[in-house]
Amino acid sequence: MSPVGPRAPKDEFMRALSLDPSNPHHEGHYRAMRDEAIAAYNRINTDRSNLIEERRNDPGTQQPFFWHHIRPEVRRRAIIETWQNARAGSVQRRLFDSGATVGEHAPNWVTLWLLYSKDRAGESLLYDPARNIYRPI
Repeated sequence: MSPVGPRAPKDEFMRALSLDPSNPHHEGHYRAMRDEAIAAYNRINTDRSNLIEERRNDPGTQQPFFWHHIRPEVRRRAIIETWQNARAGSVQRRLFDSGATVGEHAPNWVTLWLLYSKDRAGESLLYDPARNIYRPI
């Protein structure tokens, strides 16, 4: 599987994982991975100390935080946790494992894409105050 960058469209991302965007079964795998990423993203958004220094005390910086406002080490930890939290032996874990890489999109291009996509239009999140989390619209 060839990695795609975090700005690639969803269809391209799915094809890079050998998933068919028009197959409901494959869409289910995508949604399960996305849900893992949303859980990690929600954890990041609970603590302003996860922000880069110049944004941490800026009252204009509101949740949900932009990916590029999150400290690099926190982003890396979220990428690894999303990947490792998937149940061993599951299709999602196999797909996450296939994203292991070095270089520009390290350590995992699949989880990077999913976490970064929370920032993009069309992947909006809605705040749920009852649960104090963000969820997909």
